[in-house]
Amino acid sequence: MRKRNIKKLIESMTKKKKKKPVQSSAVKDALIGRKHFSTGSDSMIRQAQKNYNGSYISGDLGGVSVSNLSLKKYYKGMI
Repeated sequence: MRKRNIKKLIESMTKKKKKKPVQSSAVKDALIGRKHFSTGSDSMIRQAQKNYNGSYISGDLGGVSVSNLSLKKYYKGMI
């Protein structure tokens, strides 16, 4: 190595700044939490799946599978 490169290396090593701690974003936290909803182990989630009365005939909302039984019966022949 050249003397100039060695000097730059030594300077950079002595003037190192501490890295800021990495903060997780809200989106990342939401995605991590969403994997727990897919099992439906929580009683509140199971109740939401059972009593779902939305516009989805059947599908997946945020990792939770839901279905509207009355819409399934109505559109039975068309689906």
